[in-house]
Amino acid sequence: MKKIYACLAAVIAIASFTGCKKFLTEKVISKVSYQLYETPEGVEGALTSAYNNLRLAVNGERALTFSDAGTDLFTVGSDGDRTMNQYLATLSSLNGNVSEYWDYHYVGISQCNITLTYLPKVAMDENRKKVVEGEAKFLRSYYYFEMIQHFGNVPLVLEAIDKVKTDFKRAPVKDIYALIIADMVTAYNQLPILPAEQGRVTKAAAAHLLAKIYLARGSAVSAAQQTIRGTKATDVDSVIYYAGKVVNKEVGTYSLVPDYTQLFDINNQVNPEVVFAIQFTTTTLNNGSGNNMHLYHVPQYDAVNTKILLRTTEYGRPYRRVRPTPYVYNGLFGATRKYDSRFAKSFVWGYIATTAATGITTTAGNKIDVKPGDTAIYFTPTLYATDAEYQAAIQENKRLAYFFPLNFYLPFSRNNIFPGLKKWLDKNRISTNDANGSKDWMVFRYAETLLLLAEGYGRKGQYDEAIKYINQVRTRAAYKDGEMKTTQYWTFEGGSYADRTTSTVPQMQVTAADISTNFVDFMLEERGREMLGELNRWEDLDRCEKLVERVKLYNPDAQNIRDFHNLRPIPQTHIDRLIPQGPIQEEQNIGYYQ
Repeated sequence: MKKIYACLAAVIAIASFTGCKKFLTEKVISKVSYQLYETPEGVEGALTSAYNNLRLAVNGERALTFSDAGTDLFTVGSDGDRTMNQYLATLSSLNGNVSEYWDYHYVGISQCNITLTYLPKVAMDENRKKVVEGEAKFLRSYYYFEMIQHFGNVPLVLEAIDKVKTDFKRAPVKDIYALIIADMVTAYNQLPILPAEQGRVTKAAAAHLLAKIYLARGSAVSAAQQTIRGTKATDVDSVIYYAGKVVNKEVGTYSLVPDYTQLFDINNQVNPEVVFAIQFTTTTLNNGSGNNMHLYHVPQYDAVNTKILLRTTEYGRPYRRVRPTPYVYNGLFGATRKYDSRFAKSFVWGYIATTAATGITTTAGNKIDVKPGDTAIYFTPTLYATDAEYQAAIQENKRLAYFFPLNFYLPFSRNNIFPGLKKWLDKNRISTNDANGSKDWMVFRYAETLLLLAEGYGRKGQYDEAIKYINQVRTRAAYKDGEMKTTQYWTFEGGSYADRTTSTVPQMQVTAADISTNFVDFMLEERGREMLGELNRWEDLDRCEKLVERVKLYNPDAQNIRDFHNLRPIPQTHIDRLIPQGPIQEEQNIGYYQ
């Protein structure tokens, strides 16, 4: 399953060069070093390094910080980065997170450029050569797509650099969109339906990424953004065309897994919903620093009472870098919250005692004895209107050691304890404190393909078509006949105990009238419900020109956000390397210079 990374040990020499953090620098690499790339092993190794570089997004906080932190859905946890989450003045060109993100993307671009520059010189099977070209153009396009969404105009480098170069000029966003679309069309045409090895990109992955790129370019609302992105009237038609290729089974057989929980089961990572995943493994030699995302959404559950609840591998190591905003718990899922299994299945709502203890003082003030297997912490999403109702609920649940309604964990002062997102949890780690996770990162999955197709139709006003694909996603999200709902359904959510195993599919369906009035907001919310915490939120808000609006509405901890935060600052480390340097207005984004 993890074959693509098995050869990393054999390409250390390649990785040691292409992994250099300072790609955009004047350092010259001896041409002798490049002789390796004139062989099949050399270009294959460079390509493997470009894949491996993608792991850097999640073997640290890079993707979390850039794609989920400081949005309408996630805010700072008690041990999180306040600069990025709260848009502080320290979000500047000197910020280390910014330079790291910039550097690792250009390292990946460098690896792709080496592959593409030397590939024509290599004697290898022509069919394989076309696939290698397609893979390299896919990966380079992915890197550049992320860069222009966060930084706007960036240097467009398309060849391996083997001589002194210090005059990197920023290319217009619209030109980069045009380039990556052209490259992705080539990739789509040349990539296979079935990969030679698990983890390589395919024709379906290319179709999915093309749909995302066209949708990002076509989502511009203002005339200014349409000009910047080079928006074309046919962009949404292209979204429909390429997403439709996947949905209509023309480029492979993909489908939704039946149960939302199965999607995030670490023992079910190869499943028909995965369109493209960046792979990790339990084999330490091939895993680098691993996938660290299992750390960042975990609350400090082990600090509530160490007499009854200790840290476990299953519950995770509590880094608490981010926490969901109040809106996620009490707004995002709307009136259908109790019918939508994603709400129950996305979070850890309770913790089981690991050790026995007597005389534990409960939230209600009484004392109880606790044994392993008893409920130690129980969260509910209920927000009580008055303190009297809140206190009454606590007394009604005095059999529980710690009963925490939304009133308890809503305040910023409680940002260390909350129902944490469980999608990234990794119970297969070697030990409780091991950060080196082996869970794959699902970059693209079929549910998103359906939502891309739906958004394409909706943006054309074809809402009857859009709901066909939205309702496929929502049908999977519903409880099915015979499936037991959580106790919250009938205890706190107003459901009936008699309906505890009744299907909620009918309640989860939407009509054209339901989505037509505020279609873009509806799609952002549906994407939030389906893909919460899957490292795409900031980009979604930004492409729709909704970042500032929705952060101000739904993230009380990020009210410092301003319009200029729609772009990140260009790192000072890059600007300092430029010879000659242009005026600051050319080298830096508005809002980050005086």
